[in-house]
Amino acid sequence: MTETRTYAERRFTSEDGLDLYARDYTGADGQARLPVIAIHGLTRNSRDFEDVAPAIAAAGRRVLALDVRGRGRSAYDPNPTNYNPAVYAGDVASLMAEAGVARAIFLGTSMGGLITMTLATMRPDLNAGAILNDIGPEIATE
Repeated sequence: MTETRTYAERRFTSEDGLDLYARDYTGADGQARLPVIAIHGLTRNSRDFEDVAPAIAAAGRRVLALDVRGRGRSAYDPNPTNYNPAVYAGDVASLMAEAGVARAIFLGTSMGGLITMTLATMRPDLNAGAILNDIGPEIATE
């Protein structure tokens, strides 16, 4: 069975020079409506959105589903201290800048929700709204 790809592959560069990856699903109306940035959970990748992203795009919104650094098709960072929500949020801002997206609605699952909340505090100008899935503002120590 042949897979029908409904997205374009996008490479982008983080502020610290890491090669990162995203899937770019173009909306039915091009870019007339605010795009959606989809951010996966801790051990996941952009494929998590392969069912929902085409549906959102068919409704007229562009969807950018990224692989955060060290996951999926994005490069691994040799510096372990860079695996944190603030650095990930900076990577999302880099994707948005390179893709020409000034504001977006964010869809964050688990760690993706933490990244979304972090980005909202760092760059509130980028955030037009958020959908948080499987995450709260605090993580229990246990």
